[in-house]
Amino acid sequence: MQVAFIALLCCLLGSALAMPQPEKLDVSKASAWTERPPSGPPPEQRFLLDGGYNKDKNGRDVWAMAQVPVYTSDNKRHEFDAVGKYGQHLGGPYGNSPPSYGFGGNYRFRF
Repeated sequence: MQVAFIALLCCLLGSALAMPQPEKLDVSKASAWTERPPSGPPPEQRFLLDGGYNKDKNGRDVWAMAQVPVYTSDNKRHEFDAVGKYGQHLGGPYGNSPPSYGFGGNYRFRF
């Protein structure tokens, strides 16, 4: 019982010491707000095309995936991409599998 109490006390003390301390705000710098440039790749590099092919004694696996940018806001903080995928197993002792496909979207917000 005493060991559990000491361990709990150490955890509480450690978490209290690990908390961030508030910084003092300099009023002269607070009025000079500057917009931070957006980070990450530009919208032209958000296009993604991926796929593959695998052949072994059990048949062939084929898959493909694509991601295309659909919308980017003027300040580049809101982005939406359309995503689609396809995959299928062909041949082998088990025959062809039904195709596996899907689609969706990715929404990204940059702070």
